[in-house]
Amino acid sequence: MPSITDYILSKTNRLNVSPEVSPGDHGFSMFNDAGTEVEVSELLYSLVKVVKPQFLLETGTHIGVSSVYMAQAIKENTANGKPGKLLTFEIIPQHYNNAQLLWQDVDVREFIDARLQSALDFYCGDLQFDMLFLDSEPQLRFNEFIKFWPNLKPGGLIAIHDLHPSMGHHGQVYHGQYDWPYGDWREKLGQYVKNHQVQVIHPLTPRGLSIFQKTAPNFEVTKYLLGDTNV
Repeated sequence: MPSITDYILSKTNRLNVSPEVSPGDHGFSMFNDAGTEVEVSELLYSLVKVVKPQFLLETGTHIGVSSVYMAQAIKENTANGKPGKLLTFEIIPQHYNNAQLLWQDVDVREFIDARLQSALDFYCGDLQFDMLFLDSEPQLRFNEFIKFWPNLKPGGLIAIHDLHPSMGHHGQVYHGQYDWPYGDWREKLGQYVKNHQVQVIHPLTPRGLSIFQKTAPNFEVTKYLLGDTNV
């Protein structure tokens, strides 16, 4: 049975697969040296198939690789009675335009609401998301986490690309910033971890991927960690 990557490659000539450039004998592949690895793109597709989000948000569209995988999953979910929409943000017009062409090739454009603006300037109102994928400039991603946290449903996922288990911590100062480029994760995200508002896993990928899950009331493990004597 063809993989999701085989399917997408059969629909467009805008993507080519090559070995991942990150050092190490990891066996990963890439489309380019800036976006998601092929296998991480496939993981995002699978997550969307499982989560079946009504609303999914992405920051850092780039040329549309991760979004084409997630939108294809939304398209398939919609065909099975679970409709959804991907809201994605990009600030570079050339990337934005190239992404549009890729989405049209794969016939997923109708499932994507693309904005040529910073995600930090977007007003969410009462919009609720089931899943966030943060892949903008690294120095913005923790702020995006904080901004969209109130609009993430309990049990929802936040995936941050390029974030290794170290959480960007190296203890050095570059360009006048401690732990450049992310900044000190403890100042921005520490409260969520310390208060057990999130669960975190770090799939060991070449470029880094950290997945946070917002705690829901029925999470027995979290209640136990918080000292609930009724567990």
